[in-house]
Amino acid sequence: MTLTVVSKIGPKGQIVLKKKLREGLGLREGEMVEAQLTREGILIKPFDAEKLIKSFDELAAKVSAKWPKGLDSVEAVRRERR
Repeated sequence: MTLTVVSKIGPKGQIVLKKKLREGLGLREGEMVEAQLTREGILIKPFDAEKLIKSFDELAAKVSAKWPKGLDSVEAVRRERR
């Protein structure tokens, strides 16, 4: 299903997402969205903070698996530079 609406850009560059669009995505006041520039225009979609946190957790796990045991970051860098 494609839903198209027209919105006006306000004096501060703000765009109001019409109620039909917000309801279609289940967006509520205060929730985050991300805007991405594409060849066709601007894609606005819900921002998934949980997914971002999960990716940081996965990265942290990879780093800690290879991190020298018992060293803080400063000492690890010092040893790497020797």
